[in-house]
Amino acid sequence: MMIRRAVVGILAVVATFALFAEDGVISRNARLRESPSMDAPLIRVLLPREEVEILDITPQNGFLHVETEDNLQGWVSSRLVRITAPAGETLPAAARTLATAATSISEAWEKPAPKTGTFTVDGKTCGPDGSGDKRDKGTNLLKNRTDIPTSYHLVTWRAIGELFYPTPSPKSRADFTAAQIEPIEKVEGAAVQMVGFVAAIKPQKSSSESCNCSMQGEKATDWHIAIVEHPGEGEATSIVVEPTPRIKKNHPKWTKANLEPWQDTDVPVRISGWLLFDPQHRNHLKRFRRTLWEIHPVTKIEVWDTDTETWVDMDKMTADTHP
Repeated sequence: MMIRRAVVGILAVVATFALFAEDGVISRNARLRESPSMDAPLIRVLLPREEVEILDITPQNGFLHVETEDNLQGWVSSRLVRITAPAGETLPAAARTLATAATSISEAWEKPAPKTGTFTVDGKTCGPDGSGDKRDKGTNLLKNRTDIPTSYHLVTWRAIGELFYPTPSPKSRADFTAAQIEPIEKVEGAAVQMVGFVAAIKPQKSSSESCNCSMQGEKATDWHIAIVEHPGEGEATSIVVEPTPRIKKNHPKWTKANLEPWQDTDVPVRISGWLLFDPQHRNHLKRFRRTLWEIHPVTKIEVWDTDTETWVDMDKMTADTHP
């Protein structure tokens, strides 16, 4: 009888461990420490997408007890560990929204004429089409639009990343032939929405672009955000999306600090705005971008919150919103 009770007890312990043991994935660079404290000695740094076994799913002092694939045990911030999806589910819940995404850009989608105006920063005013070379004014007018779409066409990353444009192409729109510009104008200006992963966030505050009348500073310049199709891919494979100063001024929570927690992680973001072809950045191809097609200007940024498994508009994010 005692042997039977011992076996039952062992099985109960095993069952309890199986119930509470979970596999997890590190969402961004995380420090594995010897105990559940920020002051504890460092064992090593865990990298994004590194898999760990969670030895106890109950956090202690905000830390989880984990074991790495190279058999190191330690403690890591619970905010930086994502519980692995159930077997057979290869995409985060966020990606399931792509089930209805269009795989190409339709020429039939509405492309309203851009609305814009003058923009004033620190006493300096910039017109609707910027300044500088007149050959850039057509592109600048599209970059500087301030109208906000009432709805968006959800598209796959590849619908934009593989969208056709003539190559080689001139740097200025005014130098395109009618045959070159025709396929661009058939789709440019559609309101689109895309899901991807943040590879880089680059405020252009020290740049001088004609669309912004060569003004400088955060309030007067664009961001370049590199969005990749899969976690861990580099900028050279990215689609660049650009929040502009004329739109940013209405979104005080659009800050680099607020978006950085999603950079270099396997947690996606959702970007909405106007589809734009920007011939001015040919020198960035294969280094900082895959294509000259952009979402520009960005009119909405949403981040995936892993706790609630919902999209959160950056305008409504709180201290509890995190990847």
